[in-house]
Amino acid sequence: MIARLRDLRHRREARAKEEVIRRHAAAHRAAREGQEAAAAVTEHLRRTVDAEDTAFGALVGQPVKAASLHRLQGRFEIAARKTEQLRESEKMAGVAEQRREVELSAARKDHRASMKAVSKLDGLLEHLTKRTARRRLALAELSEEEERGPPRSPAER
Repeated sequence: MIARLRDLRHRREARAKEEVIRRHAAAHRAAREGQEAAAAVTEHLRRTVDAEDTAFGALVGQPVKAASLHRLQGRFEIAARKTEQLRESEKMAGVAEQRREVELSAARKDHRASMKAVSKLDGLLEHLTKRTARRRLALAELSEEEERGPPRSPAER
């Protein structure tokens, strides 16, 4: 019965280990997505600065009409909204990464508990096996003594 319980716990430990592997992969993906989101923000800001420099550079030394300034302002407002969207995506990716790390930590904790339970049952099974072996040895010796007959007293020898 102890062996069956140990096998059951061992299967549970294997499932817990698989869950750790899945959670680790999810945490890795979330970290990568966070890095990609941060890179997207950085790249967007770089492109926006380059576009601003180019747009304002084209205006230097020329008379500027109000319509041109409004068009530029509209483009930069769109770029600012896009920046905010990208930053929000980056923030959400960070939250998702933290959540995946918490899930990974919980899965690791469950796996450690499962490993501990299997280890305890392994130790108990080993102890019971040794005890059973000693009993069998004692019974075999007793059986041999009974087959040889009753012990003789020193006077009978």
